[in-house]
Amino acid sequence: MKKMCLISSVMGLVFLGFFAMNVMAAEVVVEQDTVKSVTEEVDIVKTADNFIILFDSSSSMNDTYRNTSMTKLAAAKEILKEKNETLPDLGYNAGLYLLSNFKPVYMIQKYDRKKFAAALEQLPAKAGGPTLMMEGMRKLRGVLAGLSGKTVVFLFTDGYYKPTPGMKKPVEIARELAGKHDVCFYVISTAKAAHQKEILKTVASINECSRVVPFDYLLGRPEYLTGALFEIDVKTIETIETIDYLAGFKVDNIQFDFNSSAIPSGFYGELNELGDFLREHPKTYVILAGYTDGAGSDEYNLRLSRRRAESVQEYLTKYAGLSIGRIITQWYGKKDPVASNSTEDGQQQNRRVESIVMGLD
Repeated sequence: MKKMCLISSVMGLVFLGFFAMNVMAAEVVVEQDTVKSVTEEVDIVKTADNFIILFDSSSSMNDTYRNTSMTKLAAAKEILKEKNETLPDLGYNAGLYLLSNFKPVYMIQKYDRKKFAAALEQLPAKAGGPTLMMEGMRKLRGVLAGLSGKTVVFLFTDGYYKPTPGMKKPVEIARELAGKHDVCFYVISTAKAAHQKEILKTVASINECSRVVPFDYLLGRPEYLTGALFEIDVKTIETIETIDYLAGFKVDNIQFDFNSSAIPSGFYGELNELGDFLREHPKTYVILAGYTDGAGSDEYNLRLSRRRAESVQEYLTKYAGLSIGRIITQWYGKKDPVASNSTEDGQQQNRRVESIVMGLD
């Protein structure tokens, strides 16, 4: 565990939302005066012991990244550089390998930020060749065999592979690896075809800690990957003086019935107000964090908290008309209760989805 103090930082505001108590109602927050001093004490908790990046440098990575002049290959390298600069050094083991023609760029070893940055500079300058997804995943077995503790595999891939008689499918290899090792797959998808997207979805379905992350929205938003390697607990002391300025948007925690991911109708109004606010402020986006009470197994509650976060995401896309790229979902199961699980009222408060609006100027 590591402690540090920050003053009015954007990242502090990101994580502040995850640990705030319930507010009274959905409301636009207007502060008075531009002089706002926030002192924060931050606990950083490591959630994985190792991370491995399987980097796709196949020819599909020559495609243009969104509406930019960059290729997907260049964007992927920038994403990794951005993450390397912000990742706290908590004693991880790290590895960086080319997925195509499996090759080590940073052989699995103790993470060193400067050495890892130098390794990122050695990634190919131009994409080319096939993905060879299965070969890369098969050779991952040998890397995982020498590790202990929890491992997160960041798999950059377009989902393309050529079925070969007698060779296991990607989902079968991923399931085998998860059965032998404590491993989660963060699938960074560059897939375009529906069947390739479905392949990556099945790989990410092997356990509840795995997921598909949309590559097109990663650059500039490291929050997508934060929960994989560490969590942050922030305690704040605020000093505010007064003039009017838009400081944020607060929403009641969306609370759920026992063993349910259906949104109670009493919260529709607040979600509609949240949707209105996000539409009126097109540069904003929202982070949704799902939680459960303390009943049941860790895996079951992780799955249930995921469904709760995704049900709120579905409501905002379906009824508020928001793009999926403006909604980040996280899920933590029964971690970080806001009340005691020894009472019915406390359990009700813990069965929740918390919302934090980001991107305000």
